[in-house]
Amino acid sequence: MTSPHGTTVEEAAGPPARTDGGRTAAWPGQESGREPVEGREEEAAGTPVRTLYCLAHAGGSALPYARWSAALPPGVRVEPLELPGHGSRLREPLLTDLEAAVAEVLERVRPEEGPFALFGHSFGALLGFEAARRLSARGTPPAALLAAGRNGPGEPLSHRPLHTLPDDRFVAAVHRMGGLPDILMEQPEVLRMYLPALRCDLRLVETYVRAPGPPLDVPVAAFGGRGDVLTDPAGLLAWQKETSGPFQLALLPGGHFFVTGPPFLRALCAALTGAAAPAAPAP
Repeated sequence: MTSPHGTTVEEAAGPPARTDGGRTAAWPGQESGREPVEGREEEAAGTPVRTLYCLAHAGGSALPYARWSAALPPGVRVEPLELPGHGSRLREPLLTDLEAAVAEVLERVRPEEGPFALFGHSFGALLGFEAARRLSARGTPPAALLAAGRNGPGEPLSHRPLHTLPDDRFVAAVHRMGGLPDILMEQPEVLRMYLPALRCDLRLVETYVRAPGPPLDVPVAAFGGRGDVLTDPAGLLAWQKETSGPFQLALLPGGHFFVTGPPFLRALCAALTGAAAPAAPAP
C-alpha cells in the first residue's frame, strides 16, 4: 500500500500491530481515514525535528548524507556523524570497541539545540539504537530512531561471521552479499584503504549481543530493501519490539544500498514529518 507521501509500505509479517482492543494504530501525524502504516498509536513528540544525525554503514563515510538536505522537510538540518578511521577522519585510529563508538556518537549529539532524530544504515542503525538507549536514559531521547538495512538488534546475525577471513575471501563474501558498492570493486586502491574500517565495523556487528533493557519510548521506523539479502521482512519487523511508541516499516526497491534511491528519500521524509506531527485520533 502507499502512504499519502508516496512511500511504499507493505505488511512484512502478518497483520499490522494492534493495540486497544484490536484497533490498527498509526504513526504520529497520520490522519484518520488514510491508509495506515504498520504501527501503534502513542503520544507524539509534537515538535518538529530540527536535526537529523546520520550514521553510515560498516566502513562507510557519513558525509554523503549531507546531500539529503535539499530533499528533506523544511527546517531539518542533516548532521553526518563521521567516525574516526572513516571518510574525512581516515587518518584517525579506528574505534575497536562498540562502547567507544557509541560514546563518540553521544559526544557529537546536541540535544540542547532542539528536537533531533537518529538515522543509521546497517552498522549505523545498530549504533543509532545503542545511542538512543543511552540518550533516553539521560532524559534526552531522540524524537525518532530511523533504522535502515538492518534487522532488529535482538535478531540473530543474518550471515556467517566474515571479519576473520583473509582479504580476498573477505572482499568476495561481502560483495556477494551486496555489502560493497560496485564502484569500490572497480577501484582496488580505494578499496584497500576502505578495508580496515569495514573489517573493524563488521567485527563489532558480528560480535554484538543486545544487552537486556526496556524498549525505547520513542517512534521507530525501519526501512528495508526488497532485494537486500542482509535483512528479511520478519527481521525488520522485529524493530517493533524495541519501542513502546509508534512504529512503521517500509519495504522499498533495491538491495543493501537502497538508501541512495528516491523511494527511500520519500519514505524518510514521510517518517520525519510523522515524527514531528500530532498523533492521529483513534478510529
